[in-house]
Amino acid sequence: MIEVVVQSTDAGKKVHRFIRQLLPGVPLSGVYKMLRTGRVKRNGKRVKTEDVLQTGDTVQLYMAETDFKASTRAPKKYGGVSREIDVIYEDSDMLVVNKPAGLLVHGDAGEQKDTLVNRVQAFLYDRDVRDRDAAEDRPTVFSVAPVHRLDRNTSGIVVFSKNAATASKLSDQIASHEVQKWYLAVVRGTIPPSGTIDAALRREVGNRTVVAREFDERSHSALSRYTRKAAVGRTSVALVELVSGRTHQIRAHFQSIGHPLWGDVKYGGRTSALAPQDASEGEQEHQWLHAALMVLPDGRRLFAPLPKQFRDTLQQLGYSAEQLRMVETL
Repeated sequence: MIEVVVQSTDAGKKVHRFIRQLLPGVPLSGVYKMLRTGRVKRNGKRVKTEDVLQTGDTVQLYMAETDFKASTRAPKKYGGVSREIDVIYEDSDMLVVNKPAGLLVHGDAGEQKDTLVNRVQAFLYDRDVRDRDAAEDRPTVFSVAPVHRLDRNTSGIVVFSKNAATASKLSDQIASHEVQKWYLAVVRGTIPPSGTIDAALRREVGNRTVVAREFDERSHSALSRYTRKAAVGRTSVALVELVSGRTHQIRAHFQSIGHPLWGDVKYGGRTSALAPQDASEGEQEHQWLHAALMVLPDGRRLFAPLPKQFRDTLQQLGYSAEQLRMVETL
């Protein structure tokens, strides 16, 4: 018999879902058969499929240790998935990574495998397997998940929650603007030393965000504050505080004041003249936007250094080493 103590991360789950996630090597029909035949009990009593588990419950599985170990592993689930992630902070509740430009956070219909979510889950899965082999504790069932997202070609901070309580708490804090977020953006032209862009936005056909001429039910208020960190020739680097968090907010806001992001084809910033020499064709034209700093309500500062490709582009645009230091000092 195998005994698994339900942790707080899995409290509130229905028993069939808990078993399904605990034993990914067992098909759903097998899980239902285990429940139907009494091979799963909670605190020594038989359970029903829809019963809800609570923290501290002991789930008994009537199966051999060797079968249990085999059933908890699903190596094919992450076969071929890259484990390459840049971890900038981790504790028992969250994992924070520096996302590279060009990588989706979530998969779309044509890109289900190489996404940031899959990389993080594969990375933690491998580590969990190693730790489990040397420990007596059973694995948690909660699947790590991002609490916010970035555009494919925006680099920088993405926070993943490790349990349901943290996911709910951080999502609420982000929605209520208790989490402060700053981005570094390369924009066309010389912007003022500082400014505020207070302009409502709305989504249009084609996944494009525009400044709303009139406020209506499709419009959402949006506020961005910026400081010019440096300027050279035809460009400036802005440190932008995203007070609200609308889709494509920074890109649409800077286009609206005549300073679209450098390389942002979708929002009027077309250029390919100064892309890094080793960049692929697909990387040569996209917005230069980096989620650099996040401050949590408890005061913790999460900082993501500029990617090499971003720094290379600034150097090619003419920014000096001293200006680069100014840009990265937040």
